[in-house]
Amino acid sequence: MAELTTVARPYAKAVFAHATEVKNQSQWRGFLQKAATITSDEAMVEVLKNPAVSVKVKCAMLADLTKEADVDGSLSLFEALSHYGRLLALPAISSEFDTLLAEREKALDVTITSAFRLEAQEVQLLESKLKKQYKGKSIRIQTVVDQSLIGGFEIRSSDTVIDATVRGRLSKIAESLTA
Repeated sequence: MAELTTVARPYAKAVFAHATEVKNQSQWRGFLQKAATITSDEAMVEVLKNPAVSVKVKCAMLADLTKEADVDGSLSLFEALSHYGRLLALPAISSEFDTLLAEREKALDVTITSAFRLEAQEVQLLESKLKKQYKGKSIRIQTVVDQSLIGGFEIRSSDTVIDATVRGRLSKIAESLTA
């Protein structure tokens, strides 16, 4: 995982610099997210790993699958990545690009995972608490439902995890009993 991030970072920085220069960061973000989703698919991974499929075919296939999110320079990115056998780094490139964009916008991307769908007031309350904690940053929240948490919620942002789930508490109790 760390190796893939190391490979992805220079590409993400180059794409970010280009997107900033031509002032279309949001379009590039959408394009990279679409490309990341496509290249994360198991069947697509097999095609992209297959040495019998030519670089041109791989590029054409990806260009066709991402055409509704296409931006100027996307084919060049595909060609460069495929030339060096790095098309599978697209999800990591997308993630790194999002990190660079969030840093520039002084924004913090937060994922709140809960056992049940959160009401708007609950999300607003959590957002206001996060804004107090991370002064000067705007908070972008994405909510996810995972019923295996049993109850409570988990907040993830870059390198911070706040686990206030029933599953997490039960795990801690089990750990202390077996220690």
